[in-house]
Amino acid sequence: MSFISSTRRGFLKASCILAGGLLLGVRLSSKAYAAAKGIKDYMTDRINSVYGQDSQFPHRASQDNEQVRTMYDSWLGRPLGEKSEELLHTKWYDRSAHIKDLIAQKVYPNPVQKTFSKIPYGYER
Repeated sequence: MSFISSTRRGFLKASCILAGGLLLGVRLSSKAYAAAKGIKDYMTDRINSVYGQDSQFPHRASQDNEQVRTMYDSWLGRPLGEKSEELLHTKWYDRSAHIKDLIAQKVYPNPVQKTFSKIPYGYER
């Protein structure tokens, strides 16, 4: 059926469907835009507050902080010393073999994760 040979009723029906689809698409895209803008605004506010609080500290470098200096003088000895290396620096261990065992036992990833993956986040509703 071509456009010229269609009836008035068919034309009106197609027009209504097209207009409804267009309005629905505009409505959903505006909601998605508003949700994305809300997340962006929240993250911007969070970043600004963290950096704002940080800028108010009088001593922003650890070597200028009097408490850190006192801790090294009275307890840790010197920076990169034996005691400070042992207590302040992390150590890395390869635990990939343990993960492979958990995957083989089917306990990793957690089976309950599938339940939670179906629940949308608050901004996805």
